[in-house]
Amino acid sequence: MNSLSLYQFILRSMAANKKRCLLAALGILIGILAVTTLVSLGRSTELSLAEELEKLGTNVLIVEAARTSGGGGRNQSSQGSVAKTLTADSLSAISQNVTGLASAAPVFQATIDIRDAGQTVKTTMYATTENFFSVRNLELAAGRFFSGEEDQAGQRVVLLGNTVAEQLFGPGAAPGETIRIDNTFFEVIGILEAKGLDAAGEDLDDLIIVPLTVAQRRLTAENHLTHLFLQAENINIIPAMEEQITTSLRATHQINEGEANDFSVMNQTELLSAQTDILGTMSDLVTILAIVILLAGSLGITAVQLINLRERTWEIGLHRALGAPKSKIAVMFLTEAMIMGTAAGIAGIALGLAASFFFAAVFTMPALLSWQAILLSFAISLAASIFGGLYPAYHATRINPSTALRS
Repeated sequence: MNSLSLYQFILRSMAANKKRCLLAALGILIGILAVTTLVSLGRSTELSLAEELEKLGTNVLIVEAARTSGGGGRNQSSQGSVAKTLTADSLSAISQNVTGLASAAPVFQATIDIRDAGQTVKTTMYATTENFFSVRNLELAAGRFFSGEEDQAGQRVVLLGNTVAEQLFGPGAAPGETIRIDNTFFEVIGILEAKGLDAAGEDLDDLIIVPLTVAQRRLTAENHLTHLFLQAENINIIPAMEEQITTSLRATHQINEGEANDFSVMNQTELLSAQTDILGTMSDLVTILAIVILLAGSLGITAVQLINLRERTWEIGLHRALGAPKSKIAVMFLTEAMIMGTAAGIAGIALGLAASFFFAAVFTMPALLSWQAILLSFAISLAASIFGGLYPAYHATRINPSTALRS
């Protein structure tokens, strides 16, 4: 029997037992579908987290004034919820005592009402300096940023996030409009490039940015800050900077040993790495799932081929009597197993990629063709089919031709 006739015989044998072959392949297909989907979504999530870090600004630490439940304390705001100890002096102390600081931006953040032509929009105001734009990695869709000179002069200028601009002026809003923040008129000089949602589902475009000086003079009547946005020279020195920031602020705010901080230091990289740890756990689960699929798929193929072996004992005896070597019999069974496994694997990969693209669209994650998922899934299906066919192939070579013919 030459190679071509051997494969023809294998395909005819599989067609005669197509229901069994399909059931054996179905187990592998479902497993490969799950593995491909999970690995692809994991890669999409990693890419999404990387994009999230770019949105927030690279190498960024955020110092936030502590929030309390009390009211009217010495170091609390008029709302009784934010400590008032974070000031320009705090930023000055950090600039003097912390090494590796590339840039810094003081921020007063508040919820505020904007009015235009009788329409009122509630949004988040960031009162800050020109450094904020580079620290937060902001880009413009139209117009320009305000300058340090405009900030010092108290110019009434404002930049709008994409969401606010559309709410006030509709799609394609352009600079040059005038809006009223509380009872003060501001000129719109820029529209920020849309950033979408963050990992928590918050709208990063629902904001306005005004110069810090004019906000303190005309809008808030407050000299304290709610946040400090700090950019490190490189990501490797962030842990050391966190310690230096904490030490510097505790000294500047005159916090005694044993007393709690009136601020918190948040590391964007740590926040995202916590989510990456979750992805690592999911990767471990995918590994366990792959092993289970390998075992289950192998057992399914083994069971089907052992049943086929008992029904085809006379065929094997005939082949052996006509001079077919044991190796040819083994190749026959291994080939059947590999055809079942790889066909199921390819179908599972195709369905898994389709499912991953569907879920990526539903959860607004970047969709990508994961070669890692494809190669892993194909390797699992191939390994499952080989392992599943080994024992039936070995058992087939042990059959005595004369005994097989008598059966």
